[in-house]
Amino acid sequence: MQKKKQVCFKRFWQTVAALLLYAMLTSCAGNEARILPVVSDYMPDAIVEIKDLRVGVVSGPYWDMFNEAVLPALMEMGYTVTFIYYHDYESPNFALARNEIDINIFQHYSYLNTFKLENDMALTAIMEIPTISMSIFSNRFFSLDEIEPGITASIPDDASNLARALRVLESANLIALCPSIDKSRATLTDITYNPYEIRIIPVAAHDLVKSLNEYCISVIPGNFAVSNNLNLAQALYRELLTANYFIIAAVRTEDLSKQFVRDIIEIIYSEGFRDVITDPAGNYALFQWPRWLHDAVSISR
Repeated sequence: MQKKKQVCFKRFWQTVAALLLYAMLTSCAGNEARILPVVSDYMPDAIVEIKDLRVGVVSGPYWDMFNEAVLPALMEMGYTVTFIYYHDYESPNFALARNEIDINIFQHYSYLNTFKLENDMALTAIMEIPTISMSIFSNRFFSLDEIEPGITASIPDDASNLARALRVLESANLIALCPSIDKSRATLTDITYNPYEIRIIPVAAHDLVKSLNEYCISVIPGNFAVSNNLNLAQALYRELLTANYFIIAAVRTEDLSKQFVRDIIEIIYSEGFRDVITDPAGNYALFQWPRWLHDAVSISR
């Protein structure tokens, strides 16, 4: 009887810990919360253990990064991993909410927060990873100095990345947005100054590269640029990432106490992951680092 009471007491505090973590992560969702858990925050669920992970990915370097810097350590821990590939930005979150996958890695904070609020989904970011920026590409111009009045520009058509692309165009001094708006939700109607009279056309993000020749310039998310072999060094302009646009790993909020979540966080914080990312001859030399990685590399030196 005493042992049974101890088990019940332990499970009670596991539940309390999970609920507290959930409250911490979701209380600021409307403000694009960026409070991420660390390994010590977790009290893993000792009853349900997932060893066969289903990982949702889209075309791009983050699938490669997971393969190279995370998968080997997961396999050493006894996990088997199946990658589920999606052609668009919406399907991985719907699949995660429907329990068709266990985790996805393809989106930034702003996209996740917008998407889950619009679709009433209980999804949570658990980790941010090095990220390639959105950039302006062109097959007609070699620099922004060559831009002429009346050109066309394609940008992503989903709300979050459309707003982001408009801010990239603004940072490149091609347009200006109304200063009084929330620029994370900017739309085409918020453009107040367009000196080049650019005709801006929203296009599905996964079609931006293949339609590059149809437009004078295109604002393309980094994962699609890399997966389609665009030369990042030839971009006319590269975005300086702000905090809400780092790529994150997302899980169902109800799974926050699962062991696999703790293990993935532990791997990404590990020295092995850092070695892959910081290799100057590796595939991620042009990626921008989140704050935690800057801090970890500084401490290790």
